[in-house]
Order: sequence, then C-alpha cells, then structure tokens
Amino acid sequence: MDHTLALRPTLARRRAEASDAVVRLAAHATATHELRAGACIAVQSGRVWLTQTGDANDYIVDAGQRHVVACDGRVVIESFTPQATLRVLRRAPAARPGFP
Repeated sequence: MDHTLALRPTLARRRAEASDAVVRLAAHATATHELRAGACIAVQSGRVWLTQTGDANDYIVDAGQRHVVACDGRVVIESFTPQATLRVLRRAPAARPGFP
C-alpha cells in the first residue's frame, strides 16, 4: 500500500506518522519523522536537506541518493527544490550482489 503525504509550503512543520511512505514536499516545506536507527530516506526527485536528533551533521541528499539514519530519534526533512519526492523506509534496503 502506498501512503502519500503532500505538503504545501504553508504547512511548514507537519509530523508524518506513516513509515514506508512516499512523501512529496513543495519548495521549503518540511516533514518530521520519528525513526529508528537503520531507517532509510531515499530521494526519488529533487533535493532535500535533513537533520536528525543525536547527529551534529546536516545532510543534503539529491535525487537517486539515500541517507541511512544513524540513531533513533526525530528526523526533519526540508525540500530545497520546487518539489521533492522521497520514500521513507523503516529499514535500509539490502545491498544487491555486486553493488555497495
């Protein structure tokens, strides 16, 4: 089942509860997720900025890239492009043979 959450810029801080969900963000819209270590954020289109509780670094993730959450906690994601589409997976996908 595909859960889609479309966010407009005026909905600046909206908590997203669904996991394994497709998230669409308009320019400068944000989504907040409570995720466990090992969860994966895979950006399908656009560019996003993300930050997470317990990690002093911020990350820029482009289309075709993914970010694996290092520790349990809140992750905030913001679109840096007119629209970004990403998938939030509870676990990082397993590597395929021959690929990292």
